[in-house]
Amino acid sequence: MPTIDKPKNMIKLTEEQHTIVTAEPAHYVITAVAGSGKTTTLAYRIKHLLEQGVDARRLLILMFNRSARQDFSVKLQQVISNHQACPEVRTFHAMGYRLYQRFIRDGYLPPFQNNILSEKEIHFHIWRLMRQILNDEALRDAKRNKKEHVELCHQFIETVKSGLHPPDLVFEMLELPNKFKYVLSLFDQFEAWRKQQSRISYTDMLYDPVMAIRATPALAKLVGNKMDVLLVDEYQDTNDIQHELMKLIAGDRAKITIVGDPDQTIYEFRGAKPEYIIKGFAQEFPEAKNLTLSYSFRYGHKVSLLANHLITKNKNRQDLLCKSFSSNPATEVTEHLCDNDAANITTLLSTFTLPELNQTAILARAWSQTVGIELSLLERQIPYHIEGKNSVFNLVEAQSIRAIIELVAGVFSGMSAEERQSKFELIFHFPHVGLPDGQLKMLAATLASYTEDWGKILLQLIPSDLKRIQTIKLERLSKVLTRLTNSNQPVKQLLSLYVQEAELYEGIRSLSLSHDHAEEKVASIMGIMRFISSLEGDAIHILNYLFTLQQNAEQQHQQAVTITTIHRAKGLEWDTVLVPGLNDKLMPYSLRSENLTKAELESERRLLYVAMTRAKHSLHLFVPKRHQHALFKPSRFEFELQIRQSLLLGGSLDRKENSCQLSKGIKASPISQRYAEAMRCELKQNEQEQKDLTQSSMTKAQGKPIWFAQHVQHCVLGRGLVTGDQSGSFTVEFDDRQTRVFSKETADRFFTAIED
Repeated sequence: MPTIDKPKNMIKLTEEQHTIVTAEPAHYVITAVAGSGKTTTLAYRIKHLLEQGVDARRLLILMFNRSARQDFSVKLQQVISNHQACPEVRTFHAMGYRLYQRFIRDGYLPPFQNNILSEKEIHFHIWRLMRQILNDEALRDAKRNKKEHVELCHQFIETVKSGLHPPDLVFEMLELPNKFKYVLSLFDQFEAWRKQQSRISYTDMLYDPVMAIRATPALAKLVGNKMDVLLVDEYQDTNDIQHELMKLIAGDRAKITIVGDPDQTIYEFRGAKPEYIIKGFAQEFPEAKNLTLSYSFRYGHKVSLLANHLITKNKNRQDLLCKSFSSNPATEVTEHLCDNDAANITTLLSTFTLPELNQTAILARAWSQTVGIELSLLERQIPYHIEGKNSVFNLVEAQSIRAIIELVAGVFSGMSAEERQSKFELIFHFPHVGLPDGQLKMLAATLASYTEDWGKILLQLIPSDLKRIQTIKLERLSKVLTRLTNSNQPVKQLLSLYVQEAELYEGIRSLSLSHDHAEEKVASIMGIMRFISSLEGDAIHILNYLFTLQQNAEQQHQQAVTITTIHRAKGLEWDTVLVPGLNDKLMPYSLRSENLTKAELESERRLLYVAMTRAKHSLHLFVPKRHQHALFKPSRFEFELQIRQSLLLGGSLDRKENSCQLSKGIKASPISQRYAEAMRCELKQNEQEQKDLTQSSMTKAQGKPIWFAQHVQHCVLGRGLVTGDQSGSFTVEFDDRQTRVFSKETADRFFTAIED
């Protein structure tokens, strides 16, 4: 391999970037923080390698998806001279597809049909196989939640293939209930059908070639040692099969550079493993060298400090301090204390111009959060963009509620029988009355043939041979239909009546596949109900108003605020970012009553880290006021962010000040001290606190005073966070969100410090 000289015609690079660009050929792990300019750095790295004589045909760049591949290809074309050959930039799937074709040509894999299996096709055939495998009782249960059952089976198949583990081991790893044991047989039968029909999915583009090599190890010679340099981007999102494919391509010859940020690993549900970039790669390639891109060019010091304070609470990570580049504009951070995110977000956005809205994003932890926000924006006629299928009006729950309001409004009589049937089918699923699909459709069709008295008629139509629970549900529904069609009460009260009499939430929870899935549905319904309850007028007026809102929602806007989830926001950036729902149930996402595992909690921190680091000029965090109710408790992450001192120190650095005086009651965190030192800024402690420091230094054998710890344990009151430090006392906010003041003199009797 030729020696590397300094690159020619290089743009101005940081010292870290220059080191990476000019690094000698070797195995490298490059850890790059959010917004660090890694695309530009890698492009110049490749340009430099080509100028030093590396053959473009022996240099391969693997990207995570097509969007990333296209972006990088454009950047590479801008950097590389026109007369230079450009190396291949491929996705993992494209690389797998090429290997598949090679193995077909050489007779190691059978040919496949060119029409790749779509998700819709996969779901169709999974359901077909489920009907063959399941007994009558299990099939009836599956039919009540067909979509969720099919999606679970599909996810199981994907997990087996992406993780390269046997199906029975995956079943144990996922901790699925025994009633889902049928997925083991379904996996085998689905694979048998797929091979018989010569069909493959996008996952199979990687799975089949890798399994072929495992079955015939000699095939590895056809794959590996064709490249001198292999560069893999976004490695924190890599799963087992992608990692395996990379090693096969590299063989013993290629020098591998992996690039990523373990703090941005948020696709664990797809099999992504931060361990590969943290330690796994170095274990397989002990000679690998570590390089960093620690400066972000996207946001100011305030966001960097918030992000560092948060993410350093994770243990499964590399100790890398994210720093803002000195020339970055300041990013303003605002914490909104409120109990109605939708209303406050709408009020804020109503002051934005259209160009500002176009550069603004609302990043939610879960889609259910967006229901109230979308409706509020529609009401205030603030343009927005949301993926069609996730719009509130496309939710089955919203369509069911609309059907109930139409029933109350008395418009059912004017509908065609076909329209009434579709409406009754919606109501029968809200919640599910427990009948098989065929029987349910027949019942809905018969009921729809009448133009009035549907509650009484339903009672007469209940078959005598039903199970007791099915009969009870239908009797309950007939009763509530009668009351809805014979009442002059406001819509708000009638909807509450329906929820209560139909036992809506209990029914949804009992039929859902998981607790989290049920609570997501319930949260969406509550959001819709809350909005409708706020509207004035009778049922007809509300229907007309909802129709107008739906028409507005379907309009396309050139300039509009983006509504999406944090998962979908990765790799993107906006001038302004709004993060709602910083409460103790949504951030971290914990709808279950039991505590989150350490791994789950770390994953949730990474999500908030990703959300905050999408902002360039303005970041808005929406935190509930302090209440006892769990849904309205501030997120534990709010305390970890160290907002007060992050904004104080970040503000000083934004103003290019060489010192920062901390306010009374704020003690410098280790992160603030590290960051200030890195930025060559003197961090000054409050005068009284400095005295305390001096006093404590005289008794080092006893360690630092209790109030210098971030987290403490009280012998009676439990765990708490030190939030204030006064002359003779200190303040602790406990996990129950109660704040109490304690004397420093007696602190050692009652408190112990908790190591962070």
